Amino acid sequence: MLDLDHPQSRRVLEAARIEDLIRRQLVAWREDDAASSAARAAILGTLLPQLEALNAKHFGASKNIYRTLEALGRAVQGADAEKAWQAFTALDGPGENFGTWAI
Repeated sequence: MLDLDHPQSRRVLEAARIEDLIRRQLVAWREDDAASSAARAAILGTLLPQLEALNAKHFGASKNIYRTLEALGRAVQGADAEKAWQAFTALDGPGENFGTWAI
């Protein structure tokens, strides 16, 4: 469970907000292949760079988080929504991520 009094909590909540936006884009893509182009552009052009900046500024430029985000970016560049979704699930549980799963 996230300790809301911890100074890093605000950053974890920001990561969760961005992850939710990525999740929405991936769901739209999975439900309608016509949404692929817009979803991929939003994720690659805006949302992943925001998570990368958050990692660099507030998570010690974690190489593990960077690798998770890099894998997601590679998957989103592909044309397979299911592979992109699978890569995204690395953010949804314990592992090399922002810890948003603990909220």
